[in-house]
Amino acid sequence: MKHEKKQEFKSSGVLTLLGLVGFSATIIASPWNQSSQDVQTKAALQKAEVVGYQVVQIYREATKVSATPKVASGGRLPASVAPVSEPMDSLRETGTMGTDPWGQPYHYRVLPSAEHNSNIRIVVWSSGPNSKVESKDLENEEMKIVGQPSFGGDDVGVVLSMSQN
Repeated sequence: MKHEKKQEFKSSGVLTLLGLVGFSATIIASPWNQSSQDVQTKAALQKAEVVGYQVVQIYREATKVSATPKVASGGRLPASVAPVSEPMDSLRETGTMGTDPWGQPYHYRVLPSAEHNSNIRIVVWSSGPNSKVESKDLENEEMKIVGQPSFGGDDVGVVLSMSQN
């Protein structure tokens, strides 16, 4: 009789054991249980960085083309070439390029350099799954961005700083 009492299962013991197994499985499986939203957000950030580098390359190429003097029809260069004051003035400072994982275009904005050196700062962002720009710094194109822009709501983006050379 004493042996039969020691071998019986109580429902509280079984429930505790099932709870511990479930909790352990949740902790172990959490890295593999990422939501599709997290995966899309990571993909959007990576692609925003690529778009930013493409915009920088466009600006670099435009700077090189506008800085090279034109050859006259006789094959001679002019005796004096006026220096190019700001080759970046003719280029757009805002625009869209590519598409994010939600099918909306990435927006970019070239920020003026604070130090007046040859660095280009570009903000590239996606308005996220709801397709609304919720970042206060980026809502108005005419508003100056001072410092590092902050992304709000479900907006994701990057800030790149590269030299023009």
